[in-house]
Amino acid sequence: MRVSLVRQTILAILFFVSVAACQSAPAPSQITVSLKEWGIEPKAMTVKAGKVTFIVKNAGTLEHNFIIQGSDKIDSIFAAQTKTFEVTLAPGTYVVDCNLSGHKEAGMTAALTVVP
Repeated sequence: MRVSLVRQTILAILFFVSVAACQSAPAPSQITVSLKEWGIEPKAMTVKAGKVTFIVKNAGTLEHNFIIQGSDKIDSIFAAQTKTFEVTLAPGTYVVDCNLSGHKEAGMTAALTVVP
């Protein structure tokens, strides 16, 4: 009987170890953003801290850029172009904008909240 109990314990441990090994790391947060004259949609975004994938489409007719204030990420995006990039963000509140001349002032700004 003792051998059977040891065997069952070993099999249970092997099962849980194999299940844990098969689980993949959590996927990074992902958000789709649209730029156009004179706005950024969505105006308010919330993502989890860590690696965040941004899919940014310029739906306008002019060149725009995408800046997450407080990070080193800035990317120019031409009309009808879509760019995907990944950035690692700590919890906090960030301003996202287009800093081309007059664009931010015309309304190309949004809020990004990063939660733990």
